[in-house]
Amino acid sequence: MKVERSSDTELFVKPSPEQDSRPLRVLHVITRMIIGGAEWNTFYTVQYLNRQRYTPLLLTGPETGSEGSLIEATEAMGVPVHLVDDLIREIDPKRDFKALVQLVRLYRQLEVDIVHTHTSKAGILGRLAGRLARVPVIIHTVHGFAFQANIPRWQKRLYILLEKMAGRWSDALIFISRPLMVEAGKLGIGDPRTYHYIPSGIDLRAFQNGSNNGNRLVRRQQLGLQEHVPVIGTISRLVRDKGLELLLEAAARLKAKGLEFHMVWVGDGPLRGELERRARELGVADRLFITGMCTDVPEWISCFDLFVLPTLWEGMGRVFLEAQAAGVPVIGSCVGGVPDVVLDGTTGILIPPGNVDTLTEAVEKLLTQDELRRRMGREAVKFAAEERFQVEFMVRKIEEVYEQTWQRLTR
Repeated sequence: MKVERSSDTELFVKPSPEQDSRPLRVLHVITRMIIGGAEWNTFYTVQYLNRQRYTPLLLTGPETGSEGSLIEATEAMGVPVHLVDDLIREIDPKRDFKALVQLVRLYRQLEVDIVHTHTSKAGILGRLAGRLARVPVIIHTVHGFAFQANIPRWQKRLYILLEKMAGRWSDALIFISRPLMVEAGKLGIGDPRTYHYIPSGIDLRAFQNGSNNGNRLVRRQQLGLQEHVPVIGTISRLVRDKGLELLLEAAARLKAKGLEFHMVWVGDGPLRGELERRARELGVADRLFITGMCTDVPEWISCFDLFVLPTLWEGMGRVFLEAQAAGVPVIGSCVGGVPDVVLDGTTGILIPPGNVDTLTEAVEKLLTQDELRRRMGREAVKFAAEERFQVEFMVRKIEEVYEQTWQRLTR
C-alpha cells in the first residue's frame, strides 16, 4: 500500500499559488476509512468525480482493525491516499493538536483548492486546518452528529459547541438526511443558506445484479439451508448503537414460538465476541451466522428474505436502500434519517427504537406472511431505483455544490 505519511514538521510553508487552468484539487478528509456508510459515501465521491474538472485526493487516519478498510480500494483507483497517524477517533488533546499541525502542512503542500471533510473528528480538525491554511473552499458532509449518541450531557454540550464553531469555518454543509439538516438549523450550526440535502447514493446495479437466484442458491447451500427456511439478514458494523442485542432477544422469542428462520449478519466489529456469547445464552447461536468483513455484500443479500437492523442512531441508513434495491423488505428503527429511506408499510416496517416487543411483532409478521413480504419486496425495488438514491446522482449534486461555492468565493 503506497500511502504517504505526514509528520508535524514544515508547518509554515508559504500558501499555494492561485488556482490556474488545472483541475481543482479536492481533498477528502475522514477520520477512518473503514467499511461503513460515511466511508462508502467518500469512496464513491472520489471514484466518480469528473476528472476533467476535479483531481480527488484522500486524507485519513490509520485506524481500521476488525471493521475493515477501503484504503486499498481507494488507492487502486489511482487516488492518492495520505495517512495522518495522529488523526484518531478518540479525543486526545496532544495527538489532536499534532494532527491539526499535520493537516495544515499537507493542505499547503498539496495546494488544495477544496477541502471536503467527513465525520465528526475529521470534520472539526479538518475545517479548522482549512481556515489556518487559507484553503479557498471548505465543505463538510454531515453523516451524523456525535452529540446524538448516548453520551453524558457534558459531552453532548461540548460536541454541540464544537459543531457550532466548525460551522462558522464551513463554506457549505451537505446533509445526507433531512432530519440532520433540521437539527443543525435548530441548534444554529452553520449558515442555513449554505445547506444542501444530498442523500448518500448506492451502486444500484451491484445490488440488482447480485440478487439473482443463482447467488441465492449458492449462499443457502453454503449455510446448509433448505429453500423454505427464511433468512433474516443484516448488514452492519457490530457496534453498540446498531441495536443487535435486541435482534437476538427477538430471535429467542420467535424460536420459542416454533418459527423456522436463520440469521445472517454481514459485517464485523468490536462487539462480535459479546454478541456471539449473548446468542449462546439466549439459545439462538445455532440460528446465527456472521460472515465477518467481506466484499461480496450483494451476493449475501441475495439469500435474505427480509432485512432487519434495529439501529438506535443512524444518520441515514444506506444499507436499507441496498437491501431494498435487491428486492428485500426491511425492518428498521424510526430514528435519524431512516424514515427518509424506508416507506413504512410499503417497502418495510418502521418501529420505535429500543423496543423488543414491536421488533418481535414486525419480524414475525414478515416471516409468516409470504405475500406481504413479496409485495413489499416489489415496491422496495421501485423505491430504491429512484434517481435521488443513485451514486451517480449524488456525485453530480456534490459537484454542483463544489462549483457554486467555488464561483461564489473566488470570482
